[in-house]
Amino acid sequence: MNRFTLLAKALMLDGHSFRELADSPKTNRIGLLLVVLLGAAYGLFSVQANLEYVSSFESPLLRNIIVPLIFIVFGIITIILTRFAFTLLLWAGAKGFGGPGLMRSLYRISIIILVPSFLAMPTLIGMQAGFSITVIHVVLLLAGLAWMYVLGVRAMEATQSFKGLRSYGSVLAIFIFFACVYYLVIPPAS
Repeated sequence: MNRFTLLAKALMLDGHSFRELADSPKTNRIGLLLVVLLGAAYGLFSVQANLEYVSSFESPLLRNIIVPLIFIVFGIITIILTRFAFTLLLWAGAKGFGGPGLMRSLYRISIIILVPSFLAMPTLIGMQAGFSITVIHVVLLLAGLAWMYVLGVRAMEATQSFKGLRSYGSVLAIFIFFACVYYLVIPPAS
């Protein structure tokens, strides 16, 4: 089956697709594409949040190309680091709840679990920048986090053979730890 079809099915919570993507080395190429796309989105959202700063450059080359490109590059770096950290958290959750914790499989699917973060990015970046948050922002944040949570559960069921409470509990522990680290690392808006 085509990797993009498997990706679409995995995003729609199909456990078999998760298992197939976790076992295939070809998933690494899709993962790289997703890292670039999510990183570029993160960078562009950051440009939008810092538009006053970006617009303050006098040179059109800096204002329109170089500074936004720097934001995009750092967005990609942020997603790479987030994927690495999330892989380690998936591994810790898998091992902590008695699974085999195969790092290679968890690395391949970690970026798939992070895809719905696209919905939460505007809210998280806006909160960091000190913007007012509307109901739509809250709905997008909650939808993105809920979708990521359920994808994490399906991934644990597919790769670690967890059932029921073990899969939900392991992903809940991961999310609690991830939220604590996010809160410690990201400074609040002043």
